[in-house]
Parts: sequence; C-alpha cells; structure tokens
Amino acid sequence: MQDLWIVQHSYLIPLLPLIAACIAGFFGARILKGQSHWPIWLGVGAIAVLSVALLFQTVGLLGHGAPPVRNSDSGTHAPVASATEHSDAKTVSAVYRAFTWIAAGDPKNAGTNEYFEVAAGFFFDPLTVTMLCVVCGIGFFITVFAAGYMKGESGYWRFFAYLGLFIFSMTCLVMGDNLIMLYLGWEGVGLCSYLLIGYYYEKPAAREAAKKAFLVNRIGDFGFGIGIMLAFAAFGTVSYFGADGYTPGAANGLLELAALPKMGMTEFQIQVLNWLPFLLMLGAFGKSAQFPLYVWLPDAMEGPTPVSALIHAATMVTAGVYMIARCGTLFVGNEAAMITVAFVGAFTALFAGSIALRQFDLKKVFAYSTVSQLGFMFVGVGVLAPVTGVFHLVTHAFFKALLFLSSGVVMHAMLGHLDMRKMSGLKAVMPKTRWLMLIGCLALAGVVPFAGFWSKDEIVASAWHASPLLGIVMLVTAFVTAYYTFRLYFRVFEGPKVVPDEPHPDHHGHGDDHGHDHHSHDAHHHHNHEPALMMIPLIVLAIGAVIAGLALWQGHRLGHFLGQSPSFVGAFELARDTYNAKADGAHMVNPVVFGQQEYRSESVVKAEHTSHYIFMAVSTLIALSGIGLAYSLHLKDRPKADRLALLLTGVARAMENKYWVDELYQAVIVEPLRRVGEIFFTLDKYFVDGLVWLAGFVPQLGGFVLKLTLQRGYVQGYALSMALGIAIILLVVFL
Repeated sequence: MQDLWIVQHSYLIPLLPLIAACIAGFFGARILKGQSHWPIWLGVGAIAVLSVALLFQTVGLLGHGAPPVRNSDSGTHAPVASATEHSDAKTVSAVYRAFTWIAAGDPKNAGTNEYFEVAAGFFFDPLTVTMLCVVCGIGFFITVFAAGYMKGESGYWRFFAYLGLFIFSMTCLVMGDNLIMLYLGWEGVGLCSYLLIGYYYEKPAAREAAKKAFLVNRIGDFGFGIGIMLAFAAFGTVSYFGADGYTPGAANGLLELAALPKMGMTEFQIQVLNWLPFLLMLGAFGKSAQFPLYVWLPDAMEGPTPVSALIHAATMVTAGVYMIARCGTLFVGNEAAMITVAFVGAFTALFAGSIALRQFDLKKVFAYSTVSQLGFMFVGVGVLAPVTGVFHLVTHAFFKALLFLSSGVVMHAMLGHLDMRKMSGLKAVMPKTRWLMLIGCLALAGVVPFAGFWSKDEIVASAWHASPLLGIVMLVTAFVTAYYTFRLYFRVFEGPKVVPDEPHPDHHGHGDDHGHDHHSHDAHHHHNHEPALMMIPLIVLAIGAVIAGLALWQGHRLGHFLGQSPSFVGAFELARDTYNAKADGAHMVNPVVFGQQEYRSESVVKAEHTSHYIFMAVSTLIALSGIGLAYSLHLKDRPKADRLALLLTGVARAMENKYWVDELYQAVIVEPLRRVGEIFFTLDKYFVDGLVWLAGFVPQLGGFVLKLTLQRGYVQGYALSMALGIAIILLVVFL
C-alpha cells in the first residue's frame, strides 16, 4: 500500500478542497458569484474519485476469497499469532509524512515525554479508506444538491467556501496519523459547523444555535484535549503507530504501547489508561451528540438543509464513532469505559427516539433520529463489535443524507414550511421525492432488504450477546424508529392533499433556507419543485440506501476489509486477552465483529448463523409492527392519534418539550454561570477598574495642584517665588 500513487500524493486529498474553498472565498463575491460552486465541485469531486480509486486498490491488495475457519470446537478461540507472524498477511497500512509540524525538546529523548514531535502526516488503512469514501463521496453529492438548493442566496459564495473548508477539516480528521492531526480536523469541523449553522446570521435563532453548538462542543473538546496531553505525558507520543507507521512486532506508537501488558508499565501509565478513555469519550459524546451533550444538534437544523445532511447526519457527527474505533486499544482494555460507551449509546438511542415521536418539524424529527442512530453506533463499538458500528456509520450516511435532502426538497416546495401538520398528500405534488423519501424511510426503519436493516440487525445481535437488557433496549428503539419514521411519511406524503398557500414567516426569497423566491400562489404551483440538479444526487443516495447494506454484509465483506486495519487487529488481540480468560464459551469475544473471521471456531460460526437469523426475523417483525402502528394512527385514522395524545397529555407534552432538558440546562448551568459572570463583571468594572483609575488619578491630581500653584506661566510670579525662596534660605542660614 505504501507504494500506491494516491498514498504518495495523499496531500492532494485535503489540499484540493482547501484550495477550492480559498478560490470560492476570495473570488466568489466579485467574480464567480452564482458559479461559486464550481471550485468546490471540482475539488471535492477530484478527491472523491481518488478515494474510490484508493478503495479499489486497497481491496485488490487484500486478495479474494473467504477467510478460513479454524476447525476447533474447544470452546475457546484458537490462539492469535504474534504480530510478527501474522501481521504482514493480515494488515494493510501505509503512512505519508509531509513535514515535521511541531518539534520541542532534545531529539535524543525521543520516545519520552521530554521530546514532543508531531508530523503533518497521514495514516492509511481500510478504516481510513472507508471513512474517506463516506466523507468525500457522500460529501460530493451533497455539494451538487446544494448548488440547486442554495441558488439565489446572497451569500452563495460564502456557503460553498465553508463547505470546502469543512471537507478539508474532515479529511485531516480521518487521515491524520496522530491525535494532534485528528484534533486539528476535530476543531476545524467544529468551526465550520459554527459558521454553517449560523449562515443566516440575520436570524436570531440561527445565531443562538451556532453559539450553542460551539459552546457545547467546547465542553467535550476540553476533555478530549486533556486526554491527548495525558497520553503524551504517560507514553511520550501521540502518534498512532510511530513515525514509520505500523511495524509488525514493534511498539512505537500510542495504540501499540497501550496494548502492552500492564505489568511492564509504571503506575502513572496504568492510571492514565484508566482515565484516558473517559476523557476521549467526552469529546466523542460532544461531537457525536450523545447524552448529555446532544442538545446542540437539534437546534443546528437552523442551518441550510445541505448542512444538516453533510455535517449533522453523514460525516461530522460520526467522528466520535471513528475515533473510538481507531483508538480501540485505548478503550477495549478498560471494561468500565466500554460499559459506559455502550449504555450511554443505548440510553441516547431510546431517549432521542422517544422525543422524535412528538416532533412536527421534518428536520427536527430527522435530527433526533440522527442522535438516536448515533446511539446505535456507540452501542456497536461499546459491546466489542466495532465492525457493526462502522457498518451502521456507512449505511446511515446514505439513507440519512437522503432523508435530510428530501426534506429540503419538501421545504423548497412548501414555501419554507416544515410543519407536517400543515401539509399532506404531497405525493401528488412531488411524486419523485415521495419515492425517494419512502426508500430512505424504509432504510431507517430497518426493513429488509434496505441498508439500515443489515447494519442495525448486526448491532442488535451484538448488544443482545453482550447484555440481554441492552438488546431489549435496542429492539424497543428499533420499534420506536420505525413508528416515528412512517408517522412522518404517512403525514406528509399520504392522505388528502394539503398544501400551504402562504410563505413561512421566515421565507424572504433569500436567507430562507432554500433561496428561492415565490411571491405568489400562482408562482408556487407553476414552479418546478423537483429540478434535476437536486434529484440526481438523491437518486444516487437512494441506490446506496437500497443496496449498500446487503452488498457490505454478504460474505462479511466490510468486516473482512476493516479487519485488515491495525487498529482492529490490535483491539481484537487486547480484547481477547482481557475478556476471554474470565468468560464462558457463550460470552467470549467474537472475532467476526472485529473483522477477524479466520479466528472463528466451528461452534462460533454455528451460533453466529443461528442467532443472526433469529434477530433478522425479530427485527423485521418489530419494524413492520412500528410501520403498522404508524399506518393505523397517521393514515387510516388520524383523529385517533390526536385522541391518544389527549389521553396521554402528560407524556405527549413531555416529549413535545423534549423533556425540558434545555430548560433544565438553562436553569441549572447557564443562568448560574451568567449570574457569576455578572458578579465578576461588576467587580471588574468598579473594583479593578477603580484601582486602575486611582493609580492614574493620584499623579494626575499632583500635576493639577502643581499646575495651579507653581506652573501658571506668569514670569512675575516665578520671580516672586524665587525671591521668596532666596529670602527663606537666607533667614535659615543666618538665623
């Protein structure tokens, strides 16, 4: 892999969107104007092609054929060979170092915390390649959609400059070969999120949402930053696999050092490994909107819809899942950390899903759905099944981007309206969007054979094997997901035709989150609601939502691919050593969900097939039950849903008000901090500023007195003063 042309020229992947962003930013306002999307299309399109080409080249390096199954029924997995023995055959990776970015200390002390070195370098393995294809591929189609969606915006060039900057930051995040490069991209996407959420800065709601996203993420990123500093203090490096990348048998990088036996570590290193996963997961919970740091993402829907699709559904919010999968050896050896990740993910999935049950804004429903689906991904990585978490990350990118963009088409056609109570029967108005939205809804609900079914089913099965309670929570969440998804679909696209005639109050022709001016009822009915520029990306995403799940699941294709990543190999070996010694045969670490199929026993294969088909059947029944209930309450007999809400007024009000979490944070955190800030402001204004004023006033007063008494500018006065002074001196001398 090291010799591949794309790896040797990998600096082009972040550089091209950065150059495109600069062109759009510097020349968009005066020269490019309505053509400002072209640099972004060309830059992001080029790296999308490079990413897909790298994917095929990497697959080619892995060879073909199913991995062998070890013929062992002893109840324990066959021993894993040492890194030296098997890594050349099992792993594919490469490293590219552009230059040394930071160097502090004496190079003679390299490898200790007395020498700090960070390279502007990239690490490539199957996990990196998978994430690049998601970021660049999905990102490209969203930028194409955005050109049609944002047409006519006064800040059109600014929007595309921000998109290019975001893609640059996201590629740095997933390609970086060390925690500092990851953190650079991490903060970069946070900045772009702030800029894009607040794109309509004239709107108070957009400004507040942008600030909320920025400040909430600062909480998580503070913990993340402390974790990176502790990692360096304990192990003397922040590089994943050392300066030369992954080297079989070596232990030069942080992820390799963390997997070493603890008996050879210092007490400080052991304590750091106990706390490090919790600090890193705090950053992951913020970026990936998990409880209690999820509150920013629903409000982020104030940004343009392509932003919701790109940043808050397909790419940025998955950074936390990627980070945990990448840094597997920092997590899997800490049982308490893994339990925390899994149960926070499960709670968030059900909690956010229940809120979506009583939301009426299309984008808010999908926003809480995103929070919930991210919870599924965290459960996957938390129950020692990282392949399932990444699998759901990939499929979710297709169908959630499809759903967000489809809701943007609806908003585009409905004069800025998103309230599903003000629209119905839109299949007559938008027949193409109806079918595309239906595909996305079927995938999100987990209906076979759509993409969400395969990845969700893998997570539920892994959760059940880890803890039946966890499995039950995920099954309940799957039912809730199917219900709220088709509640939206039946309310919006089926039933009697209802179309709003008046524009939304925030609809002003530009700056209205769709950028099209509809000044009359007649113009609305004659406008093309489904332009080709917006439909083509949706069709491509819909194809992915249909076939991606089965294509990646069949033959464990994605698992076998990801299993060649050094991160997955190291995490599996550490997990096996940590858990298998104290586990019975039924609860041992499953090599399949680490992508290590060659270490399966025949008994594992048999149990895996049996449980998988059982969960396939159960999850299918649950999804169909949720859809059936939604059909009964929101299409067959809509007044029945309203009567049920009146019957359960307290529950319905709690869900509609999102359990008052924002109000609780406002009362318990924001207002006390504001009052403390006011106290310090008063102290600063009157006490500190008063001392500074006093320090300046004393010499000013002295000068004023001298000015009035001695420095008046009258010569005769100076002569009189001199004469009086001489007289006083003579009197003192002679008397």
